Amino acid sequence: MFRRFLALAAATGAAIAVTAAVKTVTRKKDSAPEEEEDDSVNFIEIDQDDEESSDKREDSPAKEYAPEVKEISELYPYLSLDYIEEQLRRNDAFNEEYPEDTLVTITHKAQFDTAEARAQFCAIAEQNGFGVEDLGEKECQAVHKMFTQNGAILSDIFNVANQVGCLKGSYEGYKIEA
Repeated sequence: MFRRFLALAAATGAAIAVTAAVKTVTRKKDSAPEEEEDDSVNFIEIDQDDEESSDKREDSPAKEYAPEVKEISELYPYLSLDYIEEQLRRNDAFNEEYPEDTLVTITHKAQFDTAEARAQFCAIAEQNGFGVEDLGEKECQAVHKMFTQNGAILSDIFNVANQVGCLKGSYEGYKIEA
């Protein structure tokens, strides 16, 4: 119970940091003043062992990353810097294609080495308001409906992909529909 509380606290902190990083990037691009936004985002709690992120995917050697990318990577230790950077660049496209308060459905696909890891992921996803669809013994989809705001789509992607990595699975990608 205490571990879940700590994991939930870490996920909440991650939500705030991702939202802040996205806002920082957005503010750098747009010098116009921004209205205050609601920073609440739904997250999957991470139930991880005490081991560190030694299974983290490899990043490009000798590549320099933006401070926002490094900050986000500290919150999501199972995601590579390259993946974070790639998704962060898509935020403007997400905001353009799905304006604030648009109802979207994000479908995340994941594959696991064991049926037990898949079952654990499915249980965590369901506890956090995601619909789950089985695609086989070791494969599933987590489906989340939400209203968009700046950074919410990215947070959802980062949280699910990080949870899959934590369970030593393979995050196969996402599909967004309005």
